[in-house]
Amino acid sequence: RSGTSTDSRVIRQLSGSDYSHIGMVVTSGPQVLIVHASTDDQPEHPDQVLLSSLEEFTHPRLAHSFAIARPTFLDAQQKQDIAQALLAQRGQAFVIQPRGTPHRYCTTLLADAIRTQVADFDPSWSAVDLAFFRGDYLFPRAFAEHAQISWVYRPTAH
Repeated sequence: RSGTSTDSRVIRQLSGSDYSHIGMVVTSGPQVLIVHASTDDQPEHPDQVLLSSLEEFTHPRLAHSFAIARPTFLDAQQKQDIAQALLAQRGQAFVIQPRGTPHRYCTTLLADAIRTQVADFDPSWSAVDLAFFRGDYLFPRAFAEHAQISWVYRPTAH
């Protein structure tokens, strides 16, 4: 999604992308539910891995726009195993740190879970050199540009 917060604007500027936050659908029925790591989506649960409905995740308070993509390199069992691994992290702390250090933010949460099923999954990290952030970080853009995804929904003006 393209988030509405100051953090989201910074992420879009640093990554050169329309997308600033990412989550993964872990169930599609009876309600679409998404696991993601966020600082402030649910004020009663700050800085942690959350389970949100699609309606919550895409609410205009949090998102200017959103897109939905499907990884074509995962089979049904891998998707199910990744979903279970992500659900097991619900409530874990949000940790924004560079590559090579312990981290758990939206993109690394997903990448690390996918890597449990596809060991060579290696989306492109981006070098950042700012006062408070130095090192390589993984942005949602790396997922959006992955060769093996199909777009289920993507706004025409993104």
